[in-house]
Amino acid sequence: MGCIAVFVYLYIVVYIDYIKTIQSTKYVDWDVKTITAGDYTIEFDLDKDAFEHWKEHYLDESSLLSECAQFKLYI
Repeated sequence: MGCIAVFVYLYIVVYIDYIKTIQSTKYVDWDVKTITAGDYTIEFDLDKDAFEHWKEHYLDESSLLSECAQFKLYI
C-alpha cells in the first residue's frame, strides 16, 4: 500500500510540474503574439526651456508639417 501512495504522490508532483511548464510556454507564446507599440515606448522629461529653444530656433511656420510633427522629427 505504501508503494502505491508514493507512486501517486510522485505522479501528482510530476503532473503539476508538467502543467506549470505548459502554462508558462503558453503565456510566452501569448505574450509574443500580443506585442504592441507600448512595449517599445519610452518616456522622458523635457524642460520647458528646451522646448522654447526649439520653438525659437527650429520651428518653421511655413512648413506643411504641424508643430507636433516638426518637434517629433527634432527629437
